[in-house]
Amino acid sequence: MTTSQTAPPAQEVTAAAGAATAPAPRPEAYRPRRPRPLAAGPRRLGLRTVTALLVLGALCAVAVLGAVAVRHAAGRLGTTVGDRAAAAAQLRFELADLDAQRADTLAPGRSATDRDVIVGNQLNALITAQQRRAHVSDLLRQLGADRDQGARVAQLLDGLGRYDDLSGRAAYVAEQDPDQVAGHPPRFAVALNVQAGDIMHDQLLPAADALSAAYQRQADAQRTAAHDAALRWGLAVGGLGLATVALLLWWQWQMARDYRRRFNPALLAATAAALVVALAGGLALTATAGAVNTAGEQGLRPWTRLAEARAVAAQAAATESRWFVHDSAFGAADQRQFDALTKRLDALLTPDGYATAAERPAYQDVLARYGHFRADDDRLRALKRAGRTEEAAAVLTEVGRGDVAFDFWDFATTLDVLAGRQLDDFTTHAGDARHALDGWPAIPAGALGLAAVLVLLGVRPRLAEYR
Repeated sequence: MTTSQTAPPAQEVTAAAGAATAPAPRPEAYRPRRPRPLAAGPRRLGLRTVTALLVLGALCAVAVLGAVAVRHAAGRLGTTVGDRAAAAAQLRFELADLDAQRADTLAPGRSATDRDVIVGNQLNALITAQQRRAHVSDLLRQLGADRDQGARVAQLLDGLGRYDDLSGRAAYVAEQDPDQVAGHPPRFAVALNVQAGDIMHDQLLPAADALSAAYQRQADAQRTAAHDAALRWGLAVGGLGLATVALLLWWQWQMARDYRRRFNPALLAATAAALVVALAGGLALTATAGAVNTAGEQGLRPWTRLAEARAVAAQAAATESRWFVHDSAFGAADQRQFDALTKRLDALLTPDGYATAAERPAYQDVLARYGHFRADDDRLRALKRAGRTEEAAAVLTEVGRGDVAFDFWDFATTLDVLAGRQLDDFTTHAGDARHALDGWPAIPAGALGLAAVLVLLGVRPRLAEYR
């Protein structure tokens, strides 16, 4: 056999050489997922635990601060209206009625036809004036504790001293005339009484009006502030509470996926506690806002009108009494003032828009008694125009049905009762605003403190798995 016969063909040798030199394709190697570092699990769990505790702490702080702030605002509102605004409104009435009683003491006297007959009831006016003056001192002492209104109280005290001096001198001059005829006091006593009345109308009553208006504005501002604060804190507690619940639920879902467990009982209980605080806090604060609003609409607003009506009625009675003892020059001005005051009183006593259906009978009763007072005034003026001064003096000062003194007392007392009912309504609703937060801030502090403990208990077994 020759060499050519045993050697492979050249093409085969070349193909075999090419095949020998070409690299063979290698299969793709399997790359397993790199395991996470051992420290990443506990670090992530610890970070989420701290985040949950911080969010629970923030919810607790908001719930506690909101409850404290709203209760304080509701308490301030009750104090301002119940103590200061009510005292200032009562002061206006007492001052105006004091002026009326001081004028009434000048009207009685002896009969022109029989000197042994005393016409009119001076004793009732003297006793009532003494009571009013004592009440004025008590109210000024009470209001004097408020430093913010110290200047107005000092102004009232100064004016009251001068008023007492002039009205006291007028009474002294009248007492020196033992034969004073009813309805005709000494001219010098009338002049002193006119000066006292000027101080009352130009200084004392305007200062008392300003003091009462200041407290009513303060009460309105505090009512608005308490209402808005309750809504604002309620939204904050509800919103943050729901966000806390969402965070805790998301965390449990993450833990269930990471650790192959369905749920964590401790975290579920913590979530329930946060949900309870969110819902209860939002509802309680919203209820507080509603109670504050009701206190203003059904208590404060109608009481303010009725308190104003009491003061205006007393001023009208004082003007009527001064008209009777003054001469014609001063009497014309008194008549115009009386007409203006009664017109204002007619508007204040109108129940439209202010009285509920249950309160309307009480308003109608007040209006009926007010009608008796107006009828007595018409009778009084008719008698004086007819020259029947002694009969007019008896109508003005005697205490019986059909007499000014009695029917005004009856009207003023009934009006006072109705105003007291409205003030009680305010006090009740303002108390409801505070009672809506009974148990707060102890409830959120306790519930969320327990939730924080449950969070720690819930993550403890998971952390133990990394040891």
